[in-house]
Amino acid sequence: MRQIAAVKLFFVIAVCTIYLISFSQIGVLAYETFLGETDRLPAGTMVGPISVANKSKQEALAEIAKKVNEWKADATIPVVYQEKKGEIPASLFTFQIEQSARQIVSGRPSQLLVQLDVQEFSKTIKTLLPPPLASSINLEKLQNDVTNIAAGLQMPSEPIDLAAYVSRSDETVQQVSAATLKLAKRPAPLLEWISANPAVEIKGKSIFSLAAYVKETNGPLSSEEMSMIASAIYQTILPTNFTVLERHTSRELPDGITVGYEAKVDDRNRDLQFYNPNTTAYTLKFRVENNRLHVALFGLPFTYKYVVKVGDIEYFKPKTVVQYSPLLRPGERQLKQSGKRGILVKVKREAYSGNHLVRTETIAEDFYPPSHNIELRGLELGDTQPDASTSEPSAADENQTDNNQNDEQTNENKAENSGQSEEKQPEKEQTPSTTNDVNNKQKNDDNEKQG
Repeated sequence: MRQIAAVKLFFVIAVCTIYLISFSQIGVLAYETFLGETDRLPAGTMVGPISVANKSKQEALAEIAKKVNEWKADATIPVVYQEKKGEIPASLFTFQIEQSARQIVSGRPSQLLVQLDVQEFSKTIKTLLPPPLASSINLEKLQNDVTNIAAGLQMPSEPIDLAAYVSRSDETVQQVSAATLKLAKRPAPLLEWISANPAVEIKGKSIFSLAAYVKETNGPLSSEEMSMIASAIYQTILPTNFTVLERHTSRELPDGITVGYEAKVDDRNRDLQFYNPNTTAYTLKFRVENNRLHVALFGLPFTYKYVVKVGDIEYFKPKTVVQYSPLLRPGERQLKQSGKRGILVKVKREAYSGNHLVRTETIAEDFYPPSHNIELRGLELGDTQPDASTSEPSAADENQTDNNQNDEQTNENKAENSGQSEEKQPEKEQTPSTTNDVNNKQKNDDNEKQG
């Protein structure tokens, strides 16, 4: 009897347990069914970069709106063309939040729909580009890329380079600068090298070394010939945004080179090096015609107009070095060497946006020390021959200060330091400026050696 009662009790307890467990599970299912809570989204559900997994559609809509508003509050998309930078504001984007929420696919990613104000976007882009490129940029591709950035709620750390969207054609790749150098003679090695290397590519974001390039091309050029090429290249790149890294000058300004535009190169330790800061390549082209070396730079137009100004030239009169000779009669004088006056000149580069001056930078200060007059004089009666030459100032130098009474060796040290002078004279000479306007490229063609 007791066993039957125990079995009955166990059976009752089991039935009650099963009932309670089933009721709790069925109750939850019924609650979700009748109160509409079955629309929670499964794992892997995305709208753009926003995860809406385990959320109802109303919660997903709120989450999308929250993330979009956070992005619009802080985001801008930077764009750049060469030195000119701009931003595409988030206000140009319209996010279609409700439509994006309606297109949610359970367990899969879907797009965050965005519209771009194309008209305002186009205006923003064209303010950064030179006029010749305004109609050559692939605006449709740029719009798609920018819209994708917004749809991904991204904040780019690097600006979008507009040059990458400009098609390369005869309309966009132009002659942006040019220079001409008069050749006193036509050296055969120079002509052969130019014939073998009529064009040199200056890659984007790279340093160009003329000495290294000549060595790579096995050019049998002398220092004088390399310096001719270097001076023409230097004059060509000055009215650009290229950065001059290394450049040297001679003790005396060579014939045929305008003051301020010399660049001396040899096979030892003097070189012409410059850096192309742009992302696109430029090409130097050479040709010799009518005893003139022509150099032109081709590439995309620059965002600014660059004007090179060679400042007022300061001249420094030479001293007279006296040497006594027993071969001359007493009181007799003879000019053994005619001196040359020294030159100091400053080279500056101005950048213009339209008629607005953006900046001015000093590129170089070139100093060519004076070479002295050497005068032979006869010994006076009763004098003995001096052991060494003496130096005396010329009549024009009588007002020099003691700090300016230096010998020729001092001048050589000054030439190396490029910037010290012996004596400042009031006379100055204004030289023409050079710009990257091709129509003005012949301005300095006929300027011969000055001073």
